[in-house]
Amino acid sequence: MEKTIKPAAKTGVVRAALFFVLAVLLLYAAGEVLEDKRCRDYMAALYAEPKNSLDVLILGSSHPLNAIDAVYLGEQYGIRAENFAQHGQVLPQTYYALCDALRFQTPKVVVLDVYKTIQDSLIDTPATMHHTADQLRPGVPKVRMVYDLLERGERAEYLFDLIVYHTRWKELTAEDFAPPDVSAKGVQVLEGHYVPYEGWKVVPEDITAPAAEVELRYLDRIAALCAEKGIELLLVAVPFTTPEDDEYHRQEVLNGVADYAAENGLTYLNLMHRTDEMGFDFAEDMADMYHVNAQGMRKVTDYLGRRLCEDYSFSG
Repeated sequence: MEKTIKPAAKTGVVRAALFFVLAVLLLYAAGEVLEDKRCRDYMAALYAEPKNSLDVLILGSSHPLNAIDAVYLGEQYGIRAENFAQHGQVLPQTYYALCDALRFQTPKVVVLDVYKTIQDSLIDTPATMHHTADQLRPGVPKVRMVYDLLERGERAEYLFDLIVYHTRWKELTAEDFAPPDVSAKGVQVLEGHYVPYEGWKVVPEDITAPAAEVELRYLDRIAALCAEKGIELLLVAVPFTTPEDDEYHRQEVLNGVADYAAENGLTYLNLMHRTDEMGFDFAEDMADMYHVNAQGMRKVTDYLGRRLCEDYSFSG
């Protein structure tokens, strides 16, 4: 005999389900209030854009975050762009950030800075993993990222960030309750002036070193996703300088990405070797060893804007 569920029992199940959903939403809302806001505004800007309104999506670590001005691309070149880069973001995280961005936007071009091909790891640090994970919208890409890149015992705090931020209630200010400032379209402008050590130089393009295998694996996935969606993928390396004892062989690895691009039919702009065209001066245009300052950002953005207009069509 088929067992029937009494109306009262059905009501109880519905109430329990509603209570569970409400509890999850309250936990998520509390986490948003309590989470660290230092890196919130950068990625939040994308979600404030009208759906499917962007021409160009900029991805990567702090290098493009501090070097490519999406607002200026719009004002000077008519390119509707958003900078979705984040501090410390390695390419495995970037892949999932792209997956999430494509839920809301269908850009014609993805500009990906490949600096992190130097680093053979799924995440940089727990803190920088939070910088990305905390800003992604609830959904499949975020869950997939957490389960793919982290071990079992490490996952919960990235899915429910209230776990790690619950003690911040003592530090809350009015800023914690204010909406993100999205006016800069995800860009962070650095001031300051850094001069490389005496004798520093740009390594010639033909001196190369292999990229990290983990990063190349996820670069493959980024390229495949863009191809599947009909999106042009433009690889870039914005200018940076290096320490005297560079154990990562940063410049050599970035030089070697040219071979990857050629093998996979991708365009690669290694701006370390285009400084004359940009009018870029490492002694004037760096904020610190690895990041350009506001003046350097303008030069990088101008060059990239010109190339985007020359190489791609953004009409319509």
